[in-house]
Amino acid sequence: MFGNDHPGVLSYGRGLALLRIGFGLYFLSQVIAKLMANWLGSPEPMLRSGVTAALQNNTAEAIYRPFLEGVVQPNALLFSQLVTLGELAVGISLTLGLFTGLGGVIGAWLNLNYMLMKGLTNNAGSNDRLFFLAEIVFALTAAGLIWGLDGKLRDALAGHALTRWLAGLRAPTSARAVAPARRTD
Repeated sequence: MFGNDHPGVLSYGRGLALLRIGFGLYFLSQVIAKLMANWLGSPEPMLRSGVTAALQNNTAEAIYRPFLEGVVQPNALLFSQLVTLGELAVGISLTLGLFTGLGGVIGAWLNLNYMLMKGLTNNAGSNDRLFFLAEIVFALTAAGLIWGLDGKLRDALAGHALTRWLAGLRAPTSARAVAPARRTD
């Protein structure tokens, strides 16, 4: 009814691919901003941009606050680097459609942490909620199979369970299970 039936209408898979690429490019733009602000060399930009404010304004979720105070703040440079490299991995994965399942899961994990830091009901986290939902969709729908390297490398990735999952490929089935039933009348 939609997409494939009307040549002028974008198919679902291509629409999902456009969204995946757009979200990936957004992540890459955030990485460039973090590199320009020296997130890899100093913890100060990360602390200023969110952690300190979340603790001072008491917006961080109660269950997450001890993690921010006891783990993130004392290791702020490490977390600044991890956030930057995590966003780089997600940006590359989604933009290129390579191991999109993994990229979606890592992106969802990052955004879940951002939401917990800002507060789940805080409007400052509304983009994080949208990103979280989109990344779950990208991970579950094999969004890299169209206009992505997951689709181009399908044969190479199909040979192992882990790479199949990372690319969103289904487990191979026997030829007998896939073959259509023959009529005998």
